[in-house]
Amino acid sequence: MSQCNEILERLERGEVITPLVAYEITGSLACHSRIAELRERGHQIICTVKNAGNKKWGEYRLLKTDLFA
Repeated sequence: MSQCNEILERLERGEVITPLVAYEITGSLACHSRIAELRERGHQIICTVKNAGNKKWGEYRLLKTDLFA
């Protein structure tokens, strides 16, 4: 399974993806690049920037859309 598909599978289950989570499931440090590729495929992914002291990271979530509205 590709790195993008592994990340997308987790997002579709409602999980939050951080760079650390992406590294744990794919072995890649290119989380932002994989998210950008998924966005190019049309997936609506939002990023919330988190802060803790001097550290800053993004938490990515798949935006759920109501297909039957």
